[in-house]
Amino acid sequence: MGSGKGAASSRTETEEDDIDVTGIAFAIGAVAGAALLAWGIGSALFSSSEPDPGKTMKAPGRDFRIRRADFERDPKGYFKDLRK
Repeated sequence: MGSGKGAASSRTETEEDDIDVTGIAFAIGAVAGAALLAWGIGSALFSSSEPDPGKTMKAPGRDFRIRRADFERDPKGYFKDLRK
């Protein structure tokens, strides 16, 4: 009885280790859940109200991005304006 526990203890060391692991796993899950909740609330409160620009692409002949839908609507006009 060198463990310092009384003889009346009905749990073994293995059972106590299982309880400790379960408690740790529960605590980790609670922290992760709280972080996800905080992220969700923050993104809902502080999200920009700008509309989604849709798919973009590198502008042909330039070093920036343009909306793909605009280019696909009139590619001939894009290249005409590019050469002005």
